[in-house]
Amino acid sequence: MKKKLLLIVLAFCLMAAACNGKDKPAKEVPEQNMQEPAEDSKQEETSKTEGDNKEEKEENVKDKKEEESQTSELSKEPEVTFTDYSQEIRDEKDDGLLLSVTENCPVITIEGNEDISQKMNMVFEQQHIINQDEIARKVQEAKDYRKSLPEEEAGAWTGYGYGMNYKVMYASPKILSIESENYDWQGSTHPNTWTSSYCFDVSTGDLLYLADVFTDEVKARKIVEQHILDTITKDPYKDALLDDYEAYVADVMTENTFYFNKKGLVIICNPYMVTAYAAGTIEVEVPYEELKNVMNEKYIL
Repeated sequence: MKKKLLLIVLAFCLMAAACNGKDKPAKEVPEQNMQEPAEDSKQEETSKTEGDNKEEKEENVKDKKEEESQTSELSKEPEVTFTDYSQEIRDEKDDGLLLSVTENCPVITIEGNEDISQKMNMVFEQQHIINQDEIARKVQEAKDYRKSLPEEEAGAWTGYGYGMNYKVMYASPKILSIESENYDWQGSTHPNTWTSSYCFDVSTGDLLYLADVFTDEVKARKIVEQHILDTITKDPYKDALLDDYEAYVADVMTENTFYFNKKGLVIICNPYMVTAYAAGTIEVEVPYEELKNVMNEKYIL
C-alpha cells in the first residue's frame, strides 16, 4: 500500500512538472537579433540607392562634358578654302578653244566636327557634278557652232565661257554665308550673269531656306520689298528701271538670293529682275532690327 501511494505521488509530480513546462514562455530572442535582418536589408537598399545615385551623377557629369564639348566645337568658326576646277576645253582635232571654265569649289572645315563639315560640302560637291553636265552640253554647242563657221573664222574663234566664282560673305560660329557669281557667255554682246547664295546653320550643317529664317514670311516679304523699292528708285539705279519693275519686286527674294552679314539680311537683286543689265547686281541690306518681329531669333546676329 505504501509502495502504491509512493507511485501515485511520483506520477502527480511528473504531471505537475509537465504542466509547468508547457505554460512557461519560450525563451525571448534578443531584440537586436530580431532586427538584424531588417538592418541588413536597409543597408543593402541604402547601398543600392547610393550606387544608383553615383551612376546617375557620373552620367550627368558625362552628359555635361559632352554638351560642353559640343558647344565648344560649335563655337568654332568654319574655315573655307577653295578647290580650283578652272580649265580650257579644246577641240581634240585641231586644239581650237571651245570653252573657258572658271570654278573654285568651296571646301568647308570645322575643327572637331567633320560630320557637319561634310554635310555642307556635299552641297557644293553636288553643284560641281551639275556643272559637269552643263559644261559637257556647252562644249557640244561650241563644237557645233565652230563647225558651222568658215575655216578661217573657225581658226580665229575664241570659244564660249562659263563659270561659278564663290566667295565667303560672312562666317561665324552660327552662320556661314557664301555667294556665287555666275556667268554664261555664248558670243553675245555681254555674258549672262547672275548671283546666287548659300546660307548654312553652322550648328547643324543645314542649308537654310526662307521658311527657316522667317517666323512670318508674308510680313517679312513686305518689309524686304519696301527696302528693295527704296533702293532701286534712287541713284544710281533709278535710270535703269524696267518699265514694269513694280510687278516683279515680289519675285526678287528667292530661296537662293539672300544671305546674312553682321548688320542684317542681304537680298540679291539680279540683272533683268527689276533693272536693266547696266545696273549690275544690286544687293539690298535689311537691318535685323526691322526684321526682329518676323525673323527666327536664332539667326539674328
